[in-house]
Amino acid sequence: MGCDVTGIDASPSLIQSAIQHSKNSKDRIRYLCLNAEKLTGIKDSHFDGLVAILTLQNMKDLWAVSRECARVTKPRARMIWVINHPFLRIPRQSSWGWDENRKIQYRRLDMYKSPAEIPIRMHPGQKNSEDTVSFHRSLSEMLETAFKAGFVLSGMEEWCSNRKSTPGPRAKAEDRARNEFPLFAALSFRKAIPD
Repeated sequence: MGCDVTGIDASPSLIQSAIQHSKNSKDRIRYLCLNAEKLTGIKDSHFDGLVAILTLQNMKDLWAVSRECARVTKPRARMIWVINHPFLRIPRQSSWGWDENRKIQYRRLDMYKSPAEIPIRMHPGQKNSEDTVSFHRSLSEMLETAFKAGFVLSGMEEWCSNRKSTPGPRAKAEDRARNEFPLFAALSFRKAIPD
């Protein structure tokens, strides 16, 4: 659509995969293998906007990431973070449960405010699966880092899973619960204009 796009990831294999998938694209995309905590080689105030999709939970130093996002974006730039819902989707600390008496599916939450580093097996059941770490932060902690870096919140959406249950005795309750408990959130920010 006439945009110049830069794709950034810290994983060389994911960058190579992106390049392969876009070989026949007419879009103008460049790919850089960089850590979002230090966007070396990208000039100050370079981008009109940026989007981080389901990546922030794998980044240890969110303050460094927010600071770099502010450095490489122009004033009034838009920044969108798509994240696992920080209340309702915490690895090994949130899960679905079933209340047999009420015949409802509910969302169980075992922790929220405490920051956590949770090891994750990328492909459970595979012998040589890669491991990563999910860094859980409360919503207020995530917002605070963006605000401190010079962004203001301009919108928020909560997204439910579009998955549907296979027919069965709990299908209706499962589908209802999926529509009640959003597992993803999108935070939209604008970079403030300096005084």
